Amino acid sequence: MDRLIDIINEAPETSGVYLFKNESKYIYIGKAKNIKNRLKQHLQQVSINPKEEKIFLESTHIEWLITKTDYEAYVLENELIKQYKPKYNVRLKSGSSYPMIVITDEEYPTIKISRQYGEFKGTYFGPFIPAKTARAMKDLLHKLFKLRTCDPMPVRNLVCFDYHLGLCSGPCAGKISKKDYQFDAKVAKEFLSGNVKNVIYQLYDKIQEYSNKLMFEKAAVVKDQITAIENVIRKQEVLGFSINEADIFYFMENAVFLVIIRGNRIIGKEILEIKGSMSDNPELSILTDYYSKGNLIPENIYLNKKLTQISNFKKWLKEFKKSDVKIFFEIPQEVRGFINRNLPEDNVSEELKSLFFDVFRFNIPRRIEGFDISTLQGKFTVGSCVVWENGRMNKKEYRRFKVKTVDGIDDYASLREVLFRRFKRYKEMENPPELVLIDGGKGQLKQGLIVKDALGLRNLRIFSIAKKEEIIFTDDGKEVYLYNYQPLLILFTKIRDEAHRFAIAYNRKLRQKETLKDVLSQIKGVGKKRREILYRTYKTIENIASAPEEELIKLGIPKSVAQNIKKYLGSI
Repeated sequence: MDRLIDIINEAPETSGVYLFKNESKYIYIGKAKNIKNRLKQHLQQVSINPKEEKIFLESTHIEWLITKTDYEAYVLENELIKQYKPKYNVRLKSGSSYPMIVITDEEYPTIKISRQYGEFKGTYFGPFIPAKTARAMKDLLHKLFKLRTCDPMPVRNLVCFDYHLGLCSGPCAGKISKKDYQFDAKVAKEFLSGNVKNVIYQLYDKIQEYSNKLMFEKAAVVKDQITAIENVIRKQEVLGFSINEADIFYFMENAVFLVIIRGNRIIGKEILEIKGSMSDNPELSILTDYYSKGNLIPENIYLNKKLTQISNFKKWLKEFKKSDVKIFFEIPQEVRGFINRNLPEDNVSEELKSLFFDVFRFNIPRRIEGFDISTLQGKFTVGSCVVWENGRMNKKEYRRFKVKTVDGIDDYASLREVLFRRFKRYKEMENPPELVLIDGGKGQLKQGLIVKDALGLRNLRIFSIAKKEEIIFTDDGKEVYLYNYQPLLILFTKIRDEAHRFAIAYNRKLRQKETLKDVLSQIKGVGKKRREILYRTYKTIENIASAPEEELIKLGIPKSVAQNIKKYLGSI
């Protein structure tokens, strides 16, 4: 401490960034108009603020970088926090940005998914939450507007499989004019932006034009586009907001409720957990962290808290967006109702909290992780990790593991591998789970304790749960018969059953994929490439068996091979 006080006394009285650090990592990074005065404020807080005390106790040195202006300090602080991820700086728990759809600026535009605004030259839409909706939207756009799937676009005489699947209009082979293709790209942009009324009359004109030329197949494609667009219009009329484009941040104690509005409708919502604990202006730090990850910057940002010192943030946003962003410190009433209906609640009853403490002599944790192993005679061995958090299963936090180091049937070794891979992550988490539940008896509990001891995890409790008898075995030697405690029975069997379901689902998925490829390999003329095409398109043997022969031929499979496939699968 004395050494740090001496360093503070030597600090410059100018703007810049200061860094608390030790030999192995950065502890806290901040900025100040006057570095010396700000460091003295930290020091004065040590005796009354436990978090400030931890910063000083864990630091062995303080460094600083002098800047010409306060804005330069703001930008530098943000870059250093991104690079070093200090333990006590406030930031969002999610480590990356959300996916966006990009319609590229090219002669023949294509569709890309990006998590970094500006990564590709084009028009950006989104972000999409949850992330899987971006892939679903990309697939829908290819189906509706048939923008090319190849990248870069080749020049060739024969079209690819995606053309036959109706996912591409074949510009590479001259199957569509440049004018028509660029019109489709324009409509795709309007569809994503929600400004669909701007183009719908033009689409009706297209139908008439194609019909007059007896191009009925193209007219049918445009009709599908109109149907999709009219669905968007109906949704806007029912769910539409007066706000066209905005990100809305509703700050809570340890999290932020983010709502994304694009094209006058909500396209995503997410609860973002907050890491770290120290910041002069925590809400501003959260906003900076979110947009520094590459997320698209909207026209408007709405907050439920008033912020000070926001001028640097607005200037920083303008450098990326090239235009002013409006920031409001009150959430509109029309959106507030949606937020109130969707805010998470603490679903842990007082009865459960009290009973848990009475039985186990510690408070019910905020987060419990459940584990199970699934195998089929020693093959396709997998592990699951499910998460119970604040009274509900948090499926976004689930993890699955393909066991890599164990051959044959060895549940204990498989469990140790899965637990070791997962427990290692606990050492990096700021708020790791306090309790782990393993499906099994005393033997499974022992494997968990072996891994816990090997990794030196001190603040982790491990329970196991035996099926049928529904007994909890604890790491301190207790055996709790859950039928005597109904709320605990519901809690632990819910976590155990979900871990079991998740593990079996992954095991089944691997088996189905392998079985499909094994079956297809027995068919004459179906090599590795055709197996991949069939699997990507149909996923299951049943789907392939029911597919018309003409559809298989459209995939580029020769007629004789298609007949072999139908004949072989028809005999199974």
